Amino acid sequence: MIVDIHTHIFPPKFVEERERLAAHDPQFGAMYASEKAIMATAEDLRESMRTAGVNVSVVCGFWWQDPELAAEHAQYLGDVAAQSDGSMIAFAPTFDRPDRCAGIGEVRLSDQAEFPATDAPMLVHCSEEVGHLYPGKSGGLSPGGLWRLLQAQPGARVIAAHWGAGFPFFGLMPEVARILEEGRLLVDTAATSYLYQPEVFRRGIELIGTRNIAWGSDYPLR
Repeated sequence: MIVDIHTHIFPPKFVEERERLAAHDPQFGAMYASEKAIMATAEDLRESMRTAGVNVSVVCGFWWQDPELAAEHAQYLGDVAAQSDGSMIAFAPTFDRPDRCAGIGEVRLSDQAEFPATDAPMLVHCSEEVGHLYPGKSGGLSPGGLWRLLQAQPGARVIAAHWGAGFPFFGLMPEVARILEEGRLLVDTAATSYLYQPEVFRRGIELIGTRNIAWGSDYPLR
């Protein structure tokens, strides 16, 4: 079975209202104001999954500043998941997640203190503090922030996006290795080609093992 743990889809209404939403939410505007930035719907993802042979996708939205937009997006994701016969698993873009959303994400907060305690799995945007800039890089946890989140919330289950901003290196530390052994942390591979050389896959596996790495495409990012 092939599982894509990191995808993004939008309600058709949001796709049509791209310009209004870009003006309303600065972070969304920075990423999606350009027509070159693809906004996909559930149907787009469904077709992509059929073509690529993906069996299950975790579907996220966008981490809106406006709670009403977040709630509307979460409702759409929950509805999509409920109608997907198990091929789509919804993560809500809000901590006030509907019952039909299995998790929360992709969370875009740069301070771990802003994360309320939750028993739901969280897909967390992580940002490198080094390297080149790109749309969407900001607004995430650093490796230190990720560590502090895991320490502050011993029950948290976290998927750290984008290789956890380089977190696998710290898997050589005994205290980090213990968290990995507990199964509380996965890192995903979303946006790898934007960030790292292909060698990162082999090195990541050497550092933390395959059981702690999840494939994520960051669909529809290309």
